[in-house]
Amino acid sequence: MRKPTALSIAGIDTGNGAGAETDIKVYEMLGVHGTLVITAITAQNTTGVKDILVVNKEFFEKQMKVILEDFNINNVKIGMIYNKDQYEIVKKYLDGKIIVTDPVLFAKDGTQLIKDVDDYKRIILPITSVLTPNAVEASYFSEMKINTINDAKKASKIISEKYNIPYVIIKGGHLNEEFSLDVLYNSMKDNYLILGYKRINQKNTHGTGSVFSTILSAEITKGNSVENAFRIARDILQVSIEYGLDIGKGIGPIDPLIFLEKNSFKYQVIEDMNKFADFVQSTANFYKLIPEVQSNLAHSIPSSYVKDLNDIATFKNRIVKNWDNKVNIGFPIVFGKPTHTARLLYAIIQKGKRATSLINIRYDENIIKLLGKYGLDIIEVDREKEPEYNIEGKSMQWIIDYVYEISHNIPNVIFDKGMKGKEAMIRIWTEDIDSLIDLLNYVCKNIN
Repeated sequence: MRKPTALSIAGIDTGNGAGAETDIKVYEMLGVHGTLVITAITAQNTTGVKDILVVNKEFFEKQMKVILEDFNINNVKIGMIYNKDQYEIVKKYLDGKIIVTDPVLFAKDGTQLIKDVDDYKRIILPITSVLTPNAVEASYFSEMKINTINDAKKASKIISEKYNIPYVIIKGGHLNEEFSLDVLYNSMKDNYLILGYKRINQKNTHGTGSVFSTILSAEITKGNSVENAFRIARDILQVSIEYGLDIGKGIGPIDPLIFLEKNSFKYQVIEDMNKFADFVQSTANFYKLIPEVQSNLAHSIPSSYVKDLNDIATFKNRIVKNWDNKVNIGFPIVFGKPTHTARLLYAIIQKGKRATSLINIRYDENIIKLLGKYGLDIIEVDREKEPEYNIEGKSMQWIIDYVYEISHNIPNVIFDKGMKGKEAMIRIWTEDIDSLIDLLNYVCKNIN
């Protein structure tokens, strides 16, 4: 098997938040084989850079020769590169290749990571294909203040023309805007692509620039256009920031692997729901559990990863009892549909419960007794106490808030006896799909 191959020129971050080791992680996640030329080793943790051991000129060049004589390098990403000697070696060996440069002038704690800045601008920037400064770095290169999106557009063009860089992307995390707006300037077409994302209030943002530029490099290595690579990089970066790791005593790193993890979790959710559908359709008496309004299953990725309804799946249509007592499953499986079961599961998760599976079934006193015998905690909700809402979905949140208020817990079985316009209902949640299948199988075997 062959993979496209990229080269990262970067320092080692001993705290594993950015740098060469993170580059390799991102390359492998995206199906690219990453190689390395190390510029320096930092003594670094979440509180900052404590010291830097720079790789000498001779060994730096040796690394470069060894990599290039053996690997077919499709793309180069430059991160932390320390001094003029290293700049000149990079130019000697890599001028003419497609290079994505993340100009890491300073670390999060203010430590200077590029020593000979004037030489950097003179040697590295002109051989760069895609430059990815943040607003502070772009302000330095363009020699203008950048406070707005129009400033960023102007600065990106100035930098492109000044250093003959085909593409300049100014990242908007430092701009004074309600949203994080990133600007891509394409000098060949003399146009801009602006992507806007909701700003995330998250302190653990170490590695954002490194991860972003490495994703760009990986996608360009695979043959994507710079514009498409930009979109992909920004999407992955958004979720990586959202799940920033709260580790250490300072600024924790973002988590690029969450992109892969969440996709694998969602695949497992789909597998679980297919298993549940097989159980429903092969289980005698399951039709006796279905209420007049029908049923639906809500199933989520691990609860600690759930951010909103997009992390919870349901069947697009309901679980329906036919006239002949056969049960139809409302395929397909979809994420993000605001069903009552999905909203209820989300509300339970927000209370800190490790819930992943929830179903609504018909209310019957005998079913309640069976669930009690099974050993589940049970609570009744008086729907007559529910306020009138004009907002769709508020009822499910009210049920959980009400239950938590009166019990300081969320029992696994929540039922009500209905009210005018509301059918009586039993709702059951569990920590995993197998537990839900087991208890429903018990009920079906023992129901009259």
